[in-house]
Formats: sequence, structure tokens, C-alpha cells
Amino acid sequence: MNLKTIAVTALTLISYLNTINAMPGAVEVADSVSPGSSAAPIDTVGEPGYMDLEEFVIVQQKKLVESDGAKLTYNVTEDPESGSSNILEILRKVPGVTVDAEDNVKVNGQSSFKILMNNREDPMLKGDLKTVLKSIPASSIKKIEVISEPGAKYEAEGVGGILNIVTDRTQKLSGFMTQLSGWVNAWQAGGYLNSRLKANKVMLDATVSYNNGGIWPRSSTSDSETEDLTGGPNHLLRTHNRVKSGWDYVGVNFNMSWEPDSLNLFTLSGYYSNNRWGNNSWQDRTMFTNDMSVLWSLNRTGKNRGLYNGFGFGASYQHTFGREDHTLVASYEYDLGYNRDNNEYINETLEGESTESPYTRNKEINDYGTHILQVDYSNRFNKHHLLEAGAKFNLNPSNADSRPYFGTNSEDAVMNESLRVKMSQFKDIYAVYGSWSGTFGKWNMKAGVRYEHTRMGLKYKIGEYPDFTTHLNDVVPNAAVSYNITSGSSLRAAYQLRISRPGLGRLNPYVNVLTPGQISYGDPNLKSEKGHNVSLSYSNYDSSKFTGGARLNYRYVSNLINDIIFMKDDILNSTYANIGKGHMVSLDLNCDWNIIPDLRWSVYASTSYGYLKADSEMLKAANSGWQFYGNTNINYRLPCKVRISAYGGFYTPWIDLQGNGTRNGYYYGIGASRAFLKDDALNISINAGNFLPAFRTNGYTQADETVRFSSHSRYRQWNVGLNISFKFGGLKSEVKKTAANIEKESHEGGQNGGGNKS
Repeated sequence: MNLKTIAVTALTLISYLNTINAMPGAVEVADSVSPGSSAAPIDTVGEPGYMDLEEFVIVQQKKLVESDGAKLTYNVTEDPESGSSNILEILRKVPGVTVDAEDNVKVNGQSSFKILMNNREDPMLKGDLKTVLKSIPASSIKKIEVISEPGAKYEAEGVGGILNIVTDRTQKLSGFMTQLSGWVNAWQAGGYLNSRLKANKVMLDATVSYNNGGIWPRSSTSDSETEDLTGGPNHLLRTHNRVKSGWDYVGVNFNMSWEPDSLNLFTLSGYYSNNRWGNNSWQDRTMFTNDMSVLWSLNRTGKNRGLYNGFGFGASYQHTFGREDHTLVASYEYDLGYNRDNNEYINETLEGESTESPYTRNKEINDYGTHILQVDYSNRFNKHHLLEAGAKFNLNPSNADSRPYFGTNSEDAVMNESLRVKMSQFKDIYAVYGSWSGTFGKWNMKAGVRYEHTRMGLKYKIGEYPDFTTHLNDVVPNAAVSYNITSGSSLRAAYQLRISRPGLGRLNPYVNVLTPGQISYGDPNLKSEKGHNVSLSYSNYDSSKFTGGARLNYRYVSNLINDIIFMKDDILNSTYANIGKGHMVSLDLNCDWNIIPDLRWSVYASTSYGYLKADSEMLKAANSGWQFYGNTNINYRLPCKVRISAYGGFYTPWIDLQGNGTRNGYYYGIGASRAFLKDDALNISINAGNFLPAFRTNGYTQADETVRFSSHSRYRQWNVGLNISFKFGGLKSEVKKTAANIEKESHEGGQNGGGNKS
């Protein structure tokens, strides 16, 4: 049944019901009768010649993947595996997103992207991003959006675009509802409780979630080599690691909305999150001379413990000037969080000559604060033109304290004051934007510009480093034009500028000396990198059977922020620098085929060619290569409320300025779910993935003229899971939200501000 048939049928039904209601002597029909209810419908009395409708059902299956060229949407609620999966597992199936074997996430081939929760940067995503994404249940997610062309309204951060995770609050009846869900699989166990209540014009929503990834700690092994090519006495360092890791997460969210009348809406929200992670490690390190004789060897054990706590609240007010597209929104948000990391290593055995301390420990204490004030105005003053404008103040103070300890054991370890660094960072962003959208027959146009002034810097309270303050002024334009070939198909051309600011972890010049034979530190002189994107896309959603799209994109990034390595004084140095330029051409294809009403198959494929080059006194290097990524999903719905599915994906190694991955990656899985009881109140799902072979290997290399580094890891990949979800009550009316679009600034690197290879 296509959309035209649905519309005609619906209008016919409405006309028929209106005729009945207008008839003399007609008796009111029941307000609602639940499908499958045993309650008999109220009789209706009509004039002779009318015939009762026994049943009227309109069915339209929602697509798993949708795209308009600027934004691609993966509807998680249509994925049968979402019941017992986490967000990181679902991301492996989202077109445009890659998750490698080390759980590093990339968007549109870039590790520098913006990640949002409900159109704003959520403090819950700070700290160890990989662990947090593993901790959030996919059953609480409605959809995941890959926004390649964000427009002027969104903050300019994120060269690769924006990854927006939208939570599921879409139920639409009235009353009270509670949903309880629990899951267990090979990596984790957890659950969440969600309750919603509507009283008059006030709507309340609260969710408590828990996830434990330490019940069955994940184990892995890795081997690495660091080769000094300068001819120094420390020629080759070989390392063997064994690690067991886990996490423990608790999150609480609260939302309230009050709509005193149709023109005004007030909202209030709050949250608390607690995320703990840790690992135990066993490490063997051996140093060889130029003739491959052993210079020294040691065995050491390690413990890493981390904690992130965060809480905050937000409030907003929206006024509508008599029509939906004419609104004024004011919003404020405050967040406070702190991160604690404790890393310690004990040398169990030592043979040969080495200057390494028998016991080392480093304590990292980081505190974050955020104040955001934002005003947004929109006005569609006629059917052709929409204007949007706004301003935003984003203040991000933070503090960091790195404390290194050395000794023979944990009891007599003493902090080395000469290596300690205590500092405060400020990153304040002041932005204004304006955009225009126009519709002229089959043509649609959009243009906008955003100006951002960034004041950022570091002040050292302890540490022999100079304070610095820098001011960045970024003008970020965007423009797009599209032609609607039919009502469901269009051709689109667009230009978008995106920037990537360095995070605190990359700016911090603190020298980490805890790893024997290696030091790492940041660069306080880093500047924002800029990425220019030009794209041409075609999308066709004009058919109920076969839909899809294609996107050709060229990206040029100037002043790339790269992690670089080099040998100096027989020590491996690892740091960051604005060094190099990058070019990438990519072609993305996606399609969704409803073979029959209950059988659907979707495919996504992307191929790209990248060229990176650096030519400076610090580094002269170049790298290029092809990359491919693809995934597929197939879903089948049986008549007995059973849904079965299968998915799989494949990707080739990534490339970087000084290195590249060494192995192809893949994933696959199968799953089934079954609904029970009235209104499908009980849902049970099972899934399994990557079960053969049981272990997988992965690796990468990095090198320059002075050093070569390689690493290979082996880990358990198989996974099986069970999820049980139960809901009761009748509320399915979502907490209303104003049109506020708050994004918070990332305080760390990683997937929010530049990638890492773990």
C-alpha cells in the first residue's frame, strides 16, 4: 500500500465517520477499543442503507534507514537486536559509522566528530567514551542520526559531522506507564526502569539505568614492537600485555514539561551519572641492543581505576506566536562533573640494567563545569521563506591535576613535585548564527552562516610551563540547493565548513613517564583544524518497495591535528601537532528493499580514497590509500509476533599520516524477538554475534624516519544475549521539549575532539 492509497483511504474513512456522527439519532461510538480487547464495541444506530465496518486497519512499516542527503537516520526501534544490545553494538550497523576492533568510532571516515544526545552534548558522554557507549542500553534509544550537513544552527565543532543519539519517548496515549527492562549477555548485565505520568498539563518522565560490565571481565592480549632507527643502544623494545577490563554504570534522568496554554511551554530537566571502569594488566617488556642481545627485561603488573561523576540541570521556555514555525526559545543549562584516574605499575622481576622505578603511580584529577545560555528565533513569514537566528554563550572552565609517584612499593612511593602539573583550562565560546530556507516550486534552497569567537587557554598553578591564552575567530558558512524530482526523490548539492578544536588532553604539556622507554605529552599551541566539504547527493523514497540514495563527497582539511611519534635521546616521544593537510573523496550508497510486507533488506556501502601529507621541520611524511566499509541487515516478521534478523559488516584498515591499520575488520549476528500479552506488554529477545572464530586479531603500524612502532591484539569476540522487557500502564505521551538545541563543549579528545587508536 503506497502513501497515496493510504491518504485516500484515510480521507474516505474520516468522511464516513463524519457522516455517521451527523446522522439524526446516531449514538456515540466508544472513544477507543484496544486491538484484541474482549470488550464489545458500543452499538451504533444508523439509517437504512448504511453498513457497519467490522475492522479497518492501516499498516505502514517504518524504514530501518532513511536519508535526505543531509542527514541519515537509523531507526533503532526497528532493529530486533536492540533489546539486548548497547549503543556501541548498534553503531556497528549504522551507515556512515565505523567501529573498529578496538571500539574506536569514526563518522564519515573521521575520528573528529561531534556526538550529541537528543540534539545536545550530554556530560554523560565525557570520560571514557567507549565504556559509556557500551553502558547505555540500545532499548532506550529511538534512533541514531548521522548529520553530514548540520547547518548554521548547530555548533561548528566536528569535522566528520554530528552523531546524534535520540532517546525513545514517542508513545502517544495518556495516563501512567512504567517500563522495566533487564538484559544479560557475554559482556554485561543490567537493566533500566522508566516511568511517565501526566497530570493535567504537566508531564513527568524519569529513568534509572544500570549496566555492569565487570561481572565477566573482557580479556585480551596484545604484542607490540618499538624499533629505534637512529642507531641508539636501545634498538628494539618488545612488549606483551594481558588485560582484563570492566565497568559499572548508573544513570538517572528526569524531565518535566508544563504547557499552560497552546502558545507557551516550560521544561525542566536534570540528570546524574556515575561511571566506573578499570582493568588489571600483566606486562612483559624486553629491550634488545643492535646485535639483538638482551639489554634488560622486566615483568610488571598494573591496575587502572577510573571514575566519572556528573550532574546537571536545564530549563527552557518556548513561546509560539500563533503558528508552529514562528517561535522564540530561551534556555539555560548548568553541568558539573569530575573525573578520577589512578594508574599504578609494580615491577615484579627485573633482569639487566634499567633505570625504571620498581613502583610507579599516576593520579589524574579533572573537574569540569559548563554554563550555557542560548536564544533561538524562527519565523516562516510566508510559505516560501523561513528565517532562523540565534545566539549562544558556552562557558567551559575545567581543572586538571597530574600527580606522579615513584618508589619501591605503594607504601613508600613519593610524589615527584618536579613532574607534577596542576592547571586550569578555560574554553569560552560566543556564537551567533542566521540561516534562510526557501521553497520555490520543486526547488529548495538553504544558506546560513555562523560566527564563533573562542577564548581558550591554560593557567599553571604547579609546573614549569608558561601560561597562554589564544583567541580563535571562525566564520562557518553553509549552503545547499535541492531539486525535488518527485514528491519522494530529490537531487541535492551542498557546501559545509566544520572545525575541530583541540581538547584538554591534547593541549596539556604534562609529560607522562610511566611507560618504560616512552614519554607522551600534549601541545598547548594547537589550533583548531578546519574541514571543507562539498557534496552531491541523490535520494529516492518515492516507493514503498525500494528506496535509497547516493552521496558523493569531497573533503579538504587544512592544519590537521595529528598524533606523531619520533625517537629522541633513545626515548620514544608521542605528542600532537597541527601538521599536515588531508584530501578525501568518498562515495556512499544505501538502499532499503521491502521485498514483501514482512521481509526487509537494507544495504550500505562506502568507498573512499584519502591522501595525507605533512611537510615541516617536525615531520615530513605522506600517506594515501583506499578504504571500504559496508554493512547489511535483513529482518523478517512472522505472523506469530516473532521477528528474526541477521546482519553483517566489513571494513578495510584505516590510514593516518604516519600509520595505518593492518587487518580487515568484520562483524555479524543473528537475533529473534517475541511479543507476549495484551498490547505486547512483554517482549523477549535473544541474539548471538561473532561466534566463529571465537577470537579475533587486530593491529596497526606507525613510523617515521627515526622510529617504527607496531601493535597487534587478540581478544574474545563472540557474544550471546537475552533481554526481557515488561511495561504496564497507559501513558504514551512524551515529555514535550522546546525547540532548544543545546550543545556542550567537549573537554577531552578522543571521538569528540580527535581520534585515538586506543
